Parts: sequence; structure tokens; C-alpha cells
Amino acid sequence: MKKLIQILILLLTVTSTAYSATINQVVSLVLKNNPEIKKAREETKITLAQYKEAVSKFFPTVKLEYLKAHLSDVPTYSIAIPGFPPMSFAWFERNFYTFKVSATQPIFMGGKLILNKEIRKKIHDASFYQFEEVVNKVVCQTKKDFYTAVEAKNAVLIAEKYLKAAKSHYRTVKAFYDEGIVARRDLLEAQVNLKEAEESLEKAKNAYKVALEKLKEDTAYTLKNADVPEKINSVVVKGSLEKFIKLALENRPILKALKMEKKAAKEGVKMSYASFSPNVFLNLTYEKTNQYPMNENFDDVQVAVGVTFPLFEGGYRFFRIEEAKGMKRKVDFDYEKAVNAVKLQVTAAYSKLQTAKRRIETAKTMVKEAEELLRDSKERYKEHVGTSTEVVDAIAYLTKARGILNSAVADYNRAVADLEYAVGKKLNN
Repeated sequence: MKKLIQILILLLTVTSTAYSATINQVVSLVLKNNPEIKKAREETKITLAQYKEAVSKFFPTVKLEYLKAHLSDVPTYSIAIPGFPPMSFAWFERNFYTFKVSATQPIFMGGKLILNKEIRKKIHDASFYQFEEVVNKVVCQTKKDFYTAVEAKNAVLIAEKYLKAAKSHYRTVKAFYDEGIVARRDLLEAQVNLKEAEESLEKAKNAYKVALEKLKEDTAYTLKNADVPEKINSVVVKGSLEKFIKLALENRPILKALKMEKKAAKEGVKMSYASFSPNVFLNLTYEKTNQYPMNENFDDVQVAVGVTFPLFEGGYRFFRIEEAKGMKRKVDFDYEKAVNAVKLQVTAAYSKLQTAKRRIETAKTMVKEAEELLRDSKERYKEHVGTSTEVVDAIAYLTKARGILNSAVADYNRAVADLEYAVGKKLNN
């Protein structure tokens, strides 16, 4: 349980610093409400119970029996003595009770008890790593959905700026048109631009609503607009692809789980061979009954050492050996497949990260140039040396540049979340 708490605390450390509290709240809600995590947690509890059950088999089995019986007929013994009438004696009482307490302690089981305990322990450890894998996967998806919501919120803000710029330009063109300075074409162009800006804002708001609904599905909680920040400080991830692959092979929970399953399968093969060994047990019994008429309440204590050795059981033990060996081979194949899948995940996330990083730098330059272009276009139009089309194009270009930057930052954060999930640990600055 202490290890579980440490993992959950680690998972609350996310790729944001300025707004970490908000993401922490979202992750906390996911850890509390997500059904997939709840299911994985229950599976861990089940394997723990199975391990405890395996340990309990080392202790003696104590049974208490009480029998109350009525016989329709009982055997009798007759004696004929000359000079006396015949006499008959019953061997058993027609109505009797039997009270028995017995305890059986296994002494030697060919290692089956020890091997079963070790198998259950490794399966429980594997289930814990599988739980950790599920938590990492769900938290990763939640982070990505959160970054998508941030992206969608920023898209709304960008669309609002687009609409504001379009309205400002329309007012300028309208004033010039009323004074007869510009042609009607400029006014119509400004009106079309304004309509496009209004539609863009409506689409952005709808996309934002969808993003919030996805977060609600993740957390079972309705996030308000104020809960979603406008900006997130991204983690600067440094390191080579080879470094992250090495980290993944060392830290990924699913690989740790499969390693435990491999060990359990190996012990399973040993256990299948142990079924050929004899079983030795100690039995202690106390019995009391009034079944025998001449002895009234008869009681006795029995101490016995029993040995059982299976000679023939239809050959199922040989099939169990083949089954155990096949299971071991299957787990080995699963581990190899998982290693390749993890390497692929790391490679894909790392590639997305590098692509997003380059896009961010390009987009920043685009935004800076677009802002300068819009200022120049507005000034030129006011001085009547530029056209309305130039202003409209500059507004659209700036909006597009801001959108590209917003998307690139979100893609970068989502790539970091994917890389952290693929590696299996938090990536530091």
C-alpha cells in the first residue's frame, strides 16, 4: 500500500508548472472515478487474496463433525445357555450420535505448497505492475485531453481576436465608404471577412465544448471554463532516442509485469513436475460416540501419519507438464512482443516531440511576421496606398499563424505525455 501511494503521488507530478494544481485536480478526479482504474485495482485485490489463500494452505486443516443417526435395523448376537431363556445382544444402538474433531497438517507435498505460494506472489506483483500500467495509460490520455481542451480554449481566444480585427477593419472600411473614399467592393470584402470570423468563432466554441465533454468523460466531473488555463509551461525534454528506449526497458510497468509472469510460468513448470511426488501428512483425531451399547460414551484419540502416492491418474499429470511448458513459452513470446511494442511507442512519441518542437519555432516566427504585416497593412490602407484585400489577407495570415502555434504547443505537450507513458516515468526538465 505504501508503494501504491508513492506511485499515485508521482503520477500527480505532471508536465506543467504554472498550472500544475489544475492538472493535479483533474488527475485526482481520474484516479478516483475512472472505471478502468477501479477495475485494475480490484484485480490487484483479487490476486492478493489468492496469494493469502496459498499461504493459508501451510496451516493445518481442522474439521468438526457431529452426526445424529437412526438405524432401521441393527445386527444382534444371540446366546443360548441351558437352563436359561435365550438372550440376544445388539452390536449397535439404533439411535446414536458421533462427535469428531480432526486436524490434518501437511508435512511434505513435494514442494507444491511452496511453489504455489511463489507463483501467487509473482502473479500478485505482476497485477500490481499491470495496475500501474493502466493508471499511467489513463492519466496519459487525460493529460492529452486536458491539453486538447487548452488548445480548444486558445482557439476560441484566437477566433475572438480574429473577429475583433475583422470588426475593426469593417468599421474602417465602412467609414471610408461612407465618405466615398473606397469602392463598394472593399465594403463587401470586409463584410465577408467579418462573416467568416463569426463562423470561425462559432466553430471554435463548439470544438471547445466537445473537448470539455471528453474531460468530463475522463473525470466524471464537469470542468468549468475557469478550470482550463490559457497557457501551459511545457517541459523541455532533452535526451536521445536511445536514452529513452533504455529508460523504457527499465521502467515500463507492463514489461515488469511480464517479467513477473515469466518467473511465475517457470515456477509453474516446476509445480507440474511436483505432482509426481508423494504427499505426507499428519492427522490427529478425537472421537466420541454412544453407538456401542456396552461402552456407553466411548471416546478415543488417534494419531496417524499418512502417505499418498498417485500411481495412475489417466496421464493428466503429463499433460499438465506440457501445458505449463506451453504457458511459459507463450509468456516469453508476449514479453518479446511487448518489448518491440514499447520501443515503437517510444520512437513514435519521440518523433512527434521533435516535429512539434520544430513547428513551435517556425510558428513563433510566423506570428511575429504576421503581426508586423498586419500593422503595415492597416497603416497602408489608412494612408490609401494599400488595399482592403491586403488587410483581410494579413488578418487571415495572423489568425492562421496563431492557430499553428497553438496547435504546435498542444502537440508538443501531448507528445511529452505520450513519451512519459511510453518510458514509464516522469521526464524532468
